Amino acid sequence: MKLPKWRPRDSETAADTFDSLLTACTVVLLLASLGGLAALFGSLHIGLRVGDILVFRPNASVADSLPVTATRSAALPPQSALAATCTLDPAVMAHGGGSIVVETQSLTKPVYRVHWAGTHTSTGVADCGSSANLTMSRMDLQTLVNAIGGFSFDSQGNVL
Repeated sequence: MKLPKWRPRDSETAADTFDSLLTACTVVLLLASLGGLAALFGSLHIGLRVGDILVFRPNASVADSLPVTATRSAALPPQSALAATCTLDPAVMAHGGGSIVVETQSLTKPVYRVHWAGTHTSTGVADCGSSANLTMSRMDLQTLVNAIGGFSFDSQGNVL
């Protein structure tokens, strides 16, 4: 018995075959692009991590930013004149200089424990002092990062 030769159905045209190939190529390119973007974002420094340092260089200009409030991490003695919260004003911090080191990050909430070392964080009684262990939200910490223009990196790509 002789088999019939394959012939396209009447409804199948060369244009349909071309459209199918074009669709397949587009899907492959999109998947390759998504894989490349995933690899790129995985290698970028996105977000705040333990060990990051925000540097407030003396007399450097900072972006207009509202002050943020932080909570002192250490328990204060009852007779202490210090308030449980204090204010971090990027303009004041940059005027005298200093730095914030991200020490810990909560795994359940977007809260960070940081250490401030410098001159002043604000004027008046809301000042955190020259050294303080503080707890603050991710949003407030990101506000400070934005005010100083982002993180600084050394020649090896480490955050300064």
